[in-house]
Amino acid sequence: MDNLTHGLLGWAVGALRRPDVAPDSPERASPTDRAVLVASVLAAELPDLDTLLARGDAVTVALHAHRGLSHSLFFAPVVALAATLIARACFRGARWQPVLLTSLASVLFAHLLPDLWTGWGTRVLLPFSDARLSLDWTVVVDPWVTLPLVIGAGVAWRKRALWRKAVLVGFACSMAYVGARVAVWGALTRRVAQAYPQAEAVRVFPAPLSFSAWRYVARLPGSTLAAGDVTLLGAPREARQVSAPEEALPEDLRDVPTVREALAWARFPVVTVKPVGPDREVHIADLRYHLRGEPTLTFVVRVGPTGAVEDARLERGGSASELLRRWRGEPRAE
Repeated sequence: MDNLTHGLLGWAVGALRRPDVAPDSPERASPTDRAVLVASVLAAELPDLDTLLARGDAVTVALHAHRGLSHSLFFAPVVALAATLIARACFRGARWQPVLLTSLASVLFAHLLPDLWTGWGTRVLLPFSDARLSLDWTVVVDPWVTLPLVIGAGVAWRKRALWRKAVLVGFACSMAYVGARVAVWGALTRRVAQAYPQAEAVRVFPAPLSFSAWRYVARLPGSTLAAGDVTLLGAPREARQVSAPEEALPEDLRDVPTVREALAWARFPVVTVKPVGPDREVHIADLRYHLRGEPTLTFVVRVGPTGAVEDARLERGGSASELLRRWRGEPRAE
């Protein structure tokens, strides 16, 4: 998820703890109360500091450097401890236990879980497994997850005596929306599976700014991928079938670390290799990001004759006008 959502979720996790001093009390909040809230927000934001340390080409940074060890269950206590130390340094006299426990809950439920429920996914099992896991419930930036949290924060700012109730109501509305998406995801997954009884695997993915319309990919026998759209009110509509044999990529290109990283990310890869002078350009798209069956997100890696990466970039399917034209189903411009 985006950093605004992470921070607001962290604040809500901190507000779940009953404060030592009631919000409507004329007394000032205790050091522990203030430290809990500050530490919860910090713990929800600190894992994304890995973006400041990222090094390498565009593909490696996007897929490997970010959402690395700082986003793992193994490292969560370290993040919580760092947030606790900072908060206690700001508020002397704050008690260790409530601040540390709330910080740990914030790392888990305000950062790792929201990243896990997006379509992009995260590697929560590092360093024991490099697998990128995803629940595919929302896109990375979903305004309907964030908006109730923002409204709750706004009410809390204007009505200080009701701040905790406002934050928790916004949090409850946001989580109810996520819960509804989980139910829709399950129902549509079953519907697509029924439409493709021969499929080896079926997956439904969120579409931007949409609650009822989702994308799907079905892996069919013979290394064929079927991509389309499905809504709450209709049957799956297939847009395209693609032949995607795993052996399409030469072994020497598979051994290039940047290419290997992109292949590990792509759950339904469509791979093409194009000669560019003496170099070869590897295009690795993933059909889970498609618009009417055409990939909208592709990692492009240019490999030189010696196997060195000459260039690596992420292509997002064209300009905004091009994506709009494809969404309308208009023919390609020649």
